[in-house]
Amino acid sequence: MSRVPSPPPPAEMTSGPVAESWCYTQIKVVKFSYMWTINNFSFCREEMGEVIKSSTFSSGANDKLKWCLRVNPKGLDEESKDYLSLYLLLVSCPKSEVRAKFKFSILNAKGEETKAMGKKLIQL
Repeated sequence: MSRVPSPPPPAEMTSGPVAESWCYTQIKVVKFSYMWTINNFSFCREEMGEVIKSSTFSSGANDKLKWCLRVNPKGLDEESKDYLSLYLLLVSCPKSEVRAKFKFSILNAKGEETKAMGKKLIQL
């Protein structure tokens, strides 16, 4: 059996306990961006609770997680009436648990970011 040398530990681990051998495991994180353009959004006539949905998307050809965006232009209910409500929906998932970090940005007609919000980590 041959040994494959491990990469050097990250700086934050160099002051930890001393050991004769160790390993370092990096969890794979998939990063991607998706842009949904709604042409003529200012002419949108949807009422409170009515929905506009994006097409389904994923992070790549081999990704089995399928997502879509949903917007309620006039809000979802009385509490959110007259506010735009935007949601990230997990449409299909073969796993029992998914963790996601995301950011929504709303761009104006010039492509400038006017609003942005996100979640650091959610478990679905």
